[in-house]
Amino acid sequence: MRAERNAVSGLGLSVIVVLYMAHALPLYFYNVAVPAILRSQGVDLRWIGMLSLLYLPWAFKFLWAPLVDRWHLPRLGRRRTWLWLTQLLLLAGILALAVTGLDHGLTVFVAVGLWISTVAATQDIAIDGYTVEALAPAEHRLGSMAQSVGVALGSMVGGAGVLWLYETRGWNVALLTLAAMSALTLLAVQAVDERPRPANAARPGVLHALRRPQIRWALLLVLLYRLVEAPAMAMINPLLVDQQWSLTDIGLLISVTGAGIGMLAAVAAASLLKQRSAEQLLMHAGWWRSALYVLLALLLYSGVLASSRLGLGALVIAMLALRYVAMTSLYALFMRVSSREQAGTDFTLLVCFELLVFFFGGAASGFLAKALGYPGYYLLLAAASVVGLLLCRPVMARLAAPSPSL
Repeated sequence: MRAERNAVSGLGLSVIVVLYMAHALPLYFYNVAVPAILRSQGVDLRWIGMLSLLYLPWAFKFLWAPLVDRWHLPRLGRRRTWLWLTQLLLLAGILALAVTGLDHGLTVFVAVGLWISTVAATQDIAIDGYTVEALAPAEHRLGSMAQSVGVALGSMVGGAGVLWLYETRGWNVALLTLAAMSALTLLAVQAVDERPRPANAARPGVLHALRRPQIRWALLLVLLYRLVEAPAMAMINPLLVDQQWSLTDIGLLISVTGAGIGMLAAVAAASLLKQRSAEQLLMHAGWWRSALYVLLALLLYSGVLASSRLGLGALVIAMLALRYVAMTSLYALFMRVSSREQAGTDFTLLVCFELLVFFFGGAASGFLAKALGYPGYYLLLAAASVVGLLLCRPVMARLAAPSPSL
């Protein structure tokens, strides 16, 4: 029987937080800052929605995840090899984006964006694998919380911070600051506590993961549960711009207030996961999510939100808080079903499928919102959310059933 790991230290959790923040910085620059910047310049909603396709590498990173689990430089270590390499390449990409800017045409902007996205996605494989390996099963809720907190911090800096700097100091200052923050996160890589892969472990592979029923049920859960979230979140920034919010106000709402509340929600979710299963917490968050979509649709129909910035802001914050609760619960479930022998591959496969669902939903969002209008759009999403939750129940029952030890 494998020896039980020691309890994770505060330093160990802090390292995980910083690592997740590192890869979230460029992610939320594209997810939060760029859509608001483009909408303020009058770019069509359909093109903004299509920005989600820049994240296709995140949906397909499972293809090279086994390589990240298998290959490394012995002197650097199994996870440090990839963390050093990808963070340096990310830094180079951000600096290239600072130089090329938005004035060198769409082709250059998309090419640099795909470079950054691919490197960040590869880095995420190593971070996820390290998190699963470094924590005992009873501590997975803490790892999921650390992931949510790191993502929230990345959202604050990469989203709100860049938006504020762009509006007050311009593109170059905003991007160079983002690059400096990315460089500082390299300090956390040296504190990574490497755990060697078992000598008798099977060769990591995607097919090996897919043969396990728990992985297949988790994939179905992702499809049913997350399908409506991407369209809902993709149109929040354009909605705020169309409601006459400034870029700075949007950044403060989404990436400062929202991310701050999100971190508190992640901590609360980790605490609740001591008494409740991830499946139970996901269902509770899902029903509240559906209710918020209905409320937003009704208030948009009535026109109340046009004169109530506080009301609209509160609704957006509530949606973000629930999203962090769901994300913390879902990733704790991913850690639970991932094999310790190929943690990076298993966890990455689940996250990739989640992102594939998320990104294609986001890409279609602009077309639906333009056709239905914001009120009809969110009412449709509320109905889809309810149907998805009802279908999730038998799937969650399968996932909650005892499975062989990994």
